Amino acid sequence: MKKMKKISKTLITITITLFSIIGFSQNTVKELSAGIEKGQHGIVEVRLNMEDEFRTLEGRDSKGLARISFFTGKGEDKCLLSKGFKGVDHVVVILNEMAQNGWKLISTYPIRGTSLLITHYVFVKVKK
Repeated sequence: MKKMKKISKTLITITITLFSIIGFSQNTVKELSAGIEKGQHGIVEVRLNMEDEFRTLEGRDSKGLARISFFTGKGEDKCLLSKGFKGVDHVVVILNEMAQNGWKLISTYPIRGTSLLITHYVFVKVKK
């Protein structure tokens, strides 16, 4: 009986872990760059809750709307790079990954809403 309970608990734990990984999967710049041709554009969106504005150095892993996404015009349902905000260093890491995967930054612009601060980084693919 004890062994059966232990097996049941283990199965439940594995199932919950798998659903959380599958349900909240994040992608990499390399994965999202696959199949993008030279000359095509992409936008990295850094979305922060207004309160995160004041925590930009250390970041904050929140369940709010803060996230970093990469839009390419293909597969927008799989654009999430990072949920929550892990700090400015994490943004720099993603910008460096963009360069390493053949993207060149051509423009940036901010969008300020009532509860969100959004920055778009516009890239063009320069290498296949």
